[in-house]
Amino acid sequence: MDPFSIVFVCTGNRFRSPLAAAFVQRLTLGLPVETESYGTLSVEDAPPLPEAAEIAVWSGVSLSEHRSRYLNNASLGNVDLVLGFEPTHVRQAVVDAGAPRERSFTIGDFVPLLPPYGGAPADRDIVGRARSLVVDAGRRLAGSTGLKSKSMADPFGGPWKVYRRTAFEIRELTIALVEGLFGVTDVSGLPPIPARRGRARRILRR
Repeated sequence: MDPFSIVFVCTGNRFRSPLAAAFVQRLTLGLPVETESYGTLSVEDAPPLPEAAEIAVWSGVSLSEHRSRYLNNASLGNVDLVLGFEPTHVRQAVVDAGAPRERSFTIGDFVPLLPPYGGAPADRDIVGRARSLVVDAGRRLAGSTGLKSKSMADPFGGPWKVYRRTAFEIRELTIALVEGLFGVTDVSGLPPIPARRGRARRILRR
């Protein structure tokens, strides 16, 4: 089956977008869904921020193999859905990486455009359904006027509580994303974001 492809874009590709991609990948295990992530900064092969790696461990995913990738080196013309965290991410994806404008959104704008998931027949084409929902969301957003795109600030350089709050928001948005697009309601494989630091750092040092 032709998989449904999602690309997440943030600034450095070291916290927001790799976490989102990993969360969605974990939530859609066994489904025909592919995730990737890029950054708008011209930085290649940098590891995730330590805070991202630590939160990932707590959340049942791993960023150990992740290295940053520069968005302008990507070719996104055939991607089903591009999700940035700020409007500048979306613009650069469209202008410099060829992402389809009608399938590119900030994640904060896109998720509320999804209808509540009411269940679908077991034999329903989930990829076809997801693609139809993206088309519908693009039309709805294009028909909106006077709306300010929603942004999620970069936590880089902030205290732990800012990283945690950002990761919590990413987790909640990705849960809503996979439920709306694919009907995934089981989130047991994605534990909550830790309230404190410590244990995950010890795990990472092993």
